This record gives sequence, structure tokens and C-alpha cells, in this order.
Amino acid sequence: MATKNVPPSLTENQLDNVQGDIWSKGFPKYYETYYFFAIKVDNGKLFASSLKELLTPSPPLIPSLRKVKEDRAGMRRQNEGNPDEDDSLSSIAHALIAFTREGLDIISGEVTKSLKLKNVKVTDPAFYFGMAHEDARAELSDPDPTTWDPLFQHGKIHGVLKIAGSCQDEVEGHLTKIKAVLKHGKAIEDAFRNQPPTETDSRVDGWTRPNDRGKEHFGFEDGISQPLMGGMDELERHGPPNMNTDPNIIIVTPTTHREGDTERPKWMHGGSFFVFRKLEQNVKGFEALTDQWQKYQCASKAHMGAKLVGRWQSGAPIVNFPTEDTKDPKNEKSDKFINNFVYEDTQICPVSAHIRKTNIRENITANDSDPRARRTRIVRSGISYGPDYKGHEDDGSTRGLLFACYQGNIEDAFENMQAQWSNNPMFRSGNAGHDPITGQTPSGNLKTQIAPKVDVEFQQLVTLKGGGYFFAPSITALREDLSTVSS
Repeated sequence: MATKNVPPSLTENQLDNVQGDIWSKGFPKYYETYYFFAIKVDNGKLFASSLKELLTPSPPLIPSLRKVKEDRAGMRRQNEGNPDEDDSLSSIAHALIAFTREGLDIISGEVTKSLKLKNVKVTDPAFYFGMAHEDARAELSDPDPTTWDPLFQHGKIHGVLKIAGSCQDEVEGHLTKIKAVLKHGKAIEDAFRNQPPTETDSRVDGWTRPNDRGKEHFGFEDGISQPLMGGMDELERHGPPNMNTDPNIIIVTPTTHREGDTERPKWMHGGSFFVFRKLEQNVKGFEALTDQWQKYQCASKAHMGAKLVGRWQSGAPIVNFPTEDTKDPKNEKSDKFINNFVYEDTQICPVSAHIRKTNIRENITANDSDPRARRTRIVRSGISYGPDYKGHEDDGSTRGLLFACYQGNIEDAFENMQAQWSNNPMFRSGNAGHDPITGQTPSGNLKTQIAPKVDVEFQQLVTLKGGGYFFAPSITALREDLSTVSS
């Protein structure tokens, strides 16, 4: 069947100009670190001028989409004939760099061409003021920053390096190279330091769970159903609705939606807004909740979990497998089973299920009651952190997800999805309740309808421990606009 309503593909320029993590597959990774840094204000010029040096090595320290796609293809060729291997096992590391508005303020004072950040205050106010701003917290029902981890409470965060690779050693080596190029100690410093300080105070590290690679700590396959962009992804042949996505929803272009009538600065074209959130998961609470499956008219503990999430732990959608998980998860990960479905019967997949709240799978028209709905898509790039839950949490250990996503407009995408979809008990019909996984309320109390007239009430299972809003500039902007300093 021919693909219907095919959106435009990424251009050749975008393939070479967009940072390489900003697509459905992103960087191949078993280990990942987020290193948060501050630019030394008295050495902003030295920092800005060093940015272009990230692109001069061969291969560059900050790769493009094309480079990452080529690397993935090379890994697949290496693993041909070994069905137990995948394309993330080869020894490799990649990096992305992104900045807060405060970081861009410092760079703007050193470069020859104005970054016109006053325009950004109008076009992208969420990014301009940041995630910790009282307006954002009120919109998202985020907890007070005084409850966040010290790095995000007290850190002077101007930028972040997101480095992913096949193992910790590869990631550490890549981070060391980049910190040297960016003149760590002279031009940049750690965003936060404990007393006494350690080398990891300004870092948050994650890794795929060794025994359940691809699954988050509640036990469900993660990263399914991503926006697909022609030129990088194989588009879905069914639909709509499908995940085929116009690149200007994810990557900033002259036609990407903005707040107000002011134009975005041209240097932002080819970049993407990057949201990072450290989400602590209460696995003990999730297990205790799903242990009550009989009370809530479910067929099993696993069935209740699937009704809360909208997929079974394998990733198979409950719409296609109403009463039990697939017996053949590898085969069912094909396009036909993973993404080729719509929501019809609310008794099979509740309206409030996590994946139904965050990806509504409807033919959305311009007259939709939510004017942002057609633009509410994000490319997710998360990874788990912390030790696996083994039936006790009295040892002080914590675990969760390092949530990261890319979009062309934060208000359209992440904030609309979180505030108007996940947190809103009236979305998308009647009083379906909150998203049981990522929903938030000021009180922390959630209520979700798991079946008609069957409500489940419980405390939030996921807690924000900090994060921020960043902008990941294009390769051209790193090479020219952000690094050409005044004399």
C-alpha cells in the first residue's frame, strides 16, 4: 500500500547540519552521561572560539545526522550473521552539545553577530525563562525546585554535553576529549560542586539495564513509536494516523511554529529545543498498585500494568493483544504490530493509558479543540539510571529515567503533552483521569479510569528531581554564529 499524506523529508543540508541525536534512533548507547557545565564569564570569548574546534577532528566530536546514520549502518554490517548482536555494541561514542538561555547570553556578548535573544523571549518564552521558572512549574505542576537534586537546585548551568556510547570507558574518553577542547578549568567549569567536590557532582549517568535492555524500571519496553522523518527513518506505509512527521515539528526551520509574530533568529535554523528531566520511579509503589489487579477487574497483574501503560511489557500494544502479552515479542516488533493501530474500544485500552494520553493516534484537523495537537510530537531519547529493583527499597537506592526529548517548539510539544494531555483528567474525553505514569498534580494524587466506571486512585509513581530547557544548535551555528568572536 502506498504511503498516504507523506510529509517532506529532511534535506541534504539538514542531514549534514543537524546534530546527530535528533531523530528516532538517536545515538547507539548502552551507557550515557549528561555533563552540565558553566561558562566562565571572564573567559566567554575563549569558550566561544573553541566551539568550532569540536568539528575539526575527523571524525568530528559533535556528529551530524548523516554521520550517526552511517555509523549505525556500519555496526549492522559488522553484526551481520549474528542475530544476538545489535548495532549498539561496537566500540563507539557520540556527543551532542546544547545551551540554556543563560549560556547563550554569555556567548552573545562575545560573538560578532548578534544572537537576537530578545526575539527568543517572544518566540520561545518557555526556553527563555527555563523549566525552574514559576510559570513553567505552575503550568506543568512540577514540584518546587527546593526538592530537586542539588545539581539542579544550586547548579549554575549554562550548557550540557550528552555523551552516549557502547560502554562507560568509551563515554568517559569522549567526555575527556571534549572537555579538553572546551578548555575545562579555563573557559568552562563544573556547573555544581559538592563539599568536598567530586568529579561526578555535575554529571548524571544512565545505562541500559543489563538483563532487560530497552526496558525502563517499571519493566516496559521504552522508546517505541517515535516520530519518523524521511531521509533518516523508514516511513510507515499505513495510515494516517501514523508516526510520519514533518521535520519542522522537530527541527527549527523558518516555518516551525513559534509564539507571537516575531521571527526567530536565523542562526537557530537547523537546531532543536532539548528538554531534560530526571524522573525518579517508585517501582515498589508500582508493584504494590498492580498487585491489586483483581480489585480493578483485570485478568492478571501484568494485564493491569498493560492497561495503565497501554502496552504489555514486551511493547506489544494492548489494542492488538487484549488479554495477554504476545508470545513472540521479537516478531511482533514489526511495524504491523507496534504502530499500526488506532484506539477504539475504551474497555481494551483506557483513554487515560500512558501511550494513549501522550500519542492520541487520531486524524487531527485544523479545527481540533486543542490548537497545538497536530504539533505535539517529541523525539524521545531517554535511558534508565540506578540499580534494578529487587523487592526492597530500604537501602536508600533510587532509580528512574533520564528523560530527554527534542522538538521545534517546547510550548507546542513537551509542555502541551505534559500539561494539557498527561495532567488533564478531562483529556481526551469525559473524565478519563490522569496519565498514570507521567501525570502530575499539585497534591501528587492521581485518579485514572482503568475501565468504564472503574477508577484507580494513588500517589504519583514518578517524581521530578530536576532538569532544564536547552537549545541544541546546528553544526553551522556551532562553527560560525556561536564561535566567531569579536576582536
